[in-house]
Amino acid sequence: MKLKFIRPMYLLIAAMLMTFTLGGTPLTPVNAATTTQKASWLWDTSLIKQSGSTVLTFYKNQGVNVIYLQINRKLNVSYYKNFIRQATAQGIEVHALDGNSTWALTSQRTQLTTVLKWIENYQATAATNEKFKGIHFDIEPYLLPDWSTNQKSIVSQWQSNVLYMVQRANEIKLPIAADLPFWLHTIKVPDGTATLSSWMLKQYNSVTLMSYRDTSDGIFNVAKVILQEGVDLGKKVFTGVETNNTSEGDIISFYEEGANYMNQELNNLVTLTSSYTSFAGVAVHDYLGWKTLVESSVN
Repeated sequence: MKLKFIRPMYLLIAAMLMTFTLGGTPLTPVNAATTTQKASWLWDTSLIKQSGSTVLTFYKNQGVNVIYLQINRKLNVSYYKNFIRQATAQGIEVHALDGNSTWALTSQRTQLTTVLKWIENYQATAATNEKFKGIHFDIEPYLLPDWSTNQKSIVSQWQSNVLYMVQRANEIKLPIAADLPFWLHTIKVPDGTATLSSWMLKQYNSVTLMSYRDTSDGIFNVAKVILQEGVDLGKKVFTGVETNNTSEGDIISFYEEGANYMNQELNNLVTLTSSYTSFAGVAVHDYLGWKTLVESSVN
């Protein structure tokens, strides 16, 4: 944001108002019209039962304002209500998270129906400050054994299920988002008229890229094509980073480098993405890996 003909003191005040904390480091929003967010996946839902306050304290300290919370339908809804109520009081949104690679198949649509119905029923009984603020799916059909041999059919089924999910989310009156691989733009939809990533962007309210690299340049380089698609389509894109130990190579996770280095690189990333109005913020995978990373950096 450019401010003209304003005295230095007002510039300083404006700068302070336009920042939020990313792991203790001020992070300037991309522009005046939109503030970047910081999200994280919480897969172990059992933690909200006995350690909900601990989880929220950690996330608050790290500047998180969006939590993707795994749905465990065996857990009593009272635990969700209590956790979300506490999160809401701290300015943190909670989005319902679930997913499975097989859910891209139309034969498994009943699984989607069950999850979405659970969310709908939950929303109907929750108080305003206990409600989910969004739906987030993690469906990765490229992990299916026949992806390489039956890709066109699987993509077509995936599209059909996405349309169904979006329709149901609209009925539930919640925004819907999904995790996507950064390379999805290399695949065309079956009729060849668009990239699969741009098609997904058109359907979802936002997407989170699994742009897992351990430098700001690396993250930006793998994310920039879909960031540009987001600009063209007026959609928001989160860039995801990994903190867990992985066997996929040293360039994937910040596990080796530590939390302080990751925070520096994520702040650098904001500068690199500053010309992309689609940039929504960063998403850190996941709570347990991140907490371990922070604790090991302190010790």
